[in-house]
Amino acid sequence: MLIVTIFVIANSYAKYIAEASGTTERQAGAWVIKVNDTDISSSSSETEFKIDKLTYKKNDYVEEGKIAPSSVGYFDVTIDPSGTSTAVRFDVTIDTTELGISDAINFTDAKLVVDGVESDKTLTRTAEKTYSGIISLDDVQKGVLTTARFYIKWNDEETTLGDKSDSQIGSTKDVSLGLPIVVVVSQYLGETLEEYK
Repeated sequence: MLIVTIFVIANSYAKYIAEASGTTERQAGAWVIKVNDTDISSSSSETEFKIDKLTYKKNDYVEEGKIAPSSVGYFDVTIDPSGTSTAVRFDVTIDTTELGISDAINFTDAKLVVDGVESDKTLTRTAEKTYSGIISLDDVQKGVLTTARFYIKWNDEETTLGDKSDSQIGSTKDVSLGLPIVVVVSQYLGETLEEYK
């Protein structure tokens, strides 16, 4: 009787246990990123660009399109995440020492330009020469273009050494800008952008 009871209980219990196996398909999120109209999706996470042209702010004392002491110029790094389905983090590393023409010419500021309008928001300086920003998932879904705008200024140093350096640069023909920048674009996972000290 005991054996029959155990068999009936085991058989009853077995009716409530079932195993199923199968495969599920989940579509991976899209990752198509363009930086300055160049698709970098299939490249490594680091992409180097050469900045060879600045846009100069109007200055009453310097001819348009030229740079001289007191001039301010900028270049843009535009990130188009419209083919992406995640929030995006971007890090731009810029080293003005590569200009190699004067200590008086240096980087001054980094601003965000959203859909063509410069905002009050600045990028977060996360390393000595690196500035970082985040493009929210909402902005990605709306197809918002985000631009990091970097300002460079030729400081007017009122010293004999400064004037001599400025004159030397001014007397050199065809000084050109060839500033390498490195752009790293990655999925934003909620990490805090820590300010560099």
